[in-house]
Amino acid sequence: MATSADYKLGEYPFPRGWFVVAQSSEVRRKPFNVHYFGQDMVLYRGESGRVVMLDAYCPHMGTHLGMNETSDTVVGGTYLEGDSIRCPFHAWRFGPDGVCNNIPYFDGPIPSGAKVRSWPVEERFGIVFCWHDPEEQAADIDLPHVPEWDDPAWVRWNEIDHLGDLNHPIEIVDNSSDRAHLNHLHGGHVLHYENEVEGPYLHQRETMSTGDWEEGVTDLAGHRMTTLTTYFGPGVATGRFIELNAIELIAHTPIEDGTCRLWQASMLRSQSGQVAEQDRQNQERLNRNLVSGLLRDADVWKYKKPALRIMQLPADGPFLQSRMWYSQFYNPRARAAEIVKRVEGRHFAKGTPNWDQLVAAE
Repeated sequence: MATSADYKLGEYPFPRGWFVVAQSSEVRRKPFNVHYFGQDMVLYRGESGRVVMLDAYCPHMGTHLGMNETSDTVVGGTYLEGDSIRCPFHAWRFGPDGVCNNIPYFDGPIPSGAKVRSWPVEERFGIVFCWHDPEEQAADIDLPHVPEWDDPAWVRWNEIDHLGDLNHPIEIVDNSSDRAHLNHLHGGHVLHYENEVEGPYLHQRETMSTGDWEEGVTDLAGHRMTTLTTYFGPGVATGRFIELNAIELIAHTPIEDGTCRLWQASMLRSQSGQVAEQDRQNQERLNRNLVSGLLRDADVWKYKKPALRIMQLPADGPFLQSRMWYSQFYNPRARAAEIVKRVEGRHFAKGTPNWDQLVAAE
């Protein structure tokens, strides 16, 4: 297992950005325990409906806030009060801001150190995202904007697909600039390809034949697929399939320094503008194809040796430029502009027409 230091990404083992931590359906009144960024956290839904994510361990004596089924505090119904949670050992109560706001057996002032980290979270598209920043500053990157989620003409995903736990997420991000693998791993034929670095966003634009996609998908798209993909920071990307009228979300979240969890989900516009059973079947077929494609990649990522140094060829795609873009999130925020400046703009793969050339040819 290679770490962020092995890849020479920067000062921090984990990057700054938005990351998936749960499906909305997993977060209820009963605490839901997760482990990311080398830390244990607990998620729960407050009485107001708000999702709260706190570091898991009580500062009093180190009790895990979410790992108990037998405490009188838990079974007696005082475990969660409003949007606050009590420690199952001594019933210290912590608000959604992570600050202790009640110690039931103590009338004096609550110690200033009686608090746990409260993580910024956003709930969108049936997913809970958290903001991680080694410098603990406010978010400076947007989450994906998907207005189609609220459009009744679209078949939405019911849940996101967990596709496995893999090695360092940089190997997944490499896919965003890997033109050559599309032909040889996925069986298509790339007609045009380019990347663009734009601050914290990395764009991939490609057009290719649909290769060995299921017949039902090629019936919808024809035999050519144009995909516009954008990474919104280091851990969440959306892809828009133009001919299909479809959207894919791909997300990966660091677990430990050198491992990550991979998710995928997709949605499809109905052909008539009103969702019918056939549209749901089409969305399921599309999702199977997208999952199958990502699992081909995952089958390689899971067993490959870490690519600490890529022998980049001009026809590969701009690996080194996208890795430079990615490194901005592993360094102090004050250095981000300096890092991005070195690679900002459009990058191409030799021998493959870029977007402008494709449009001009048509």
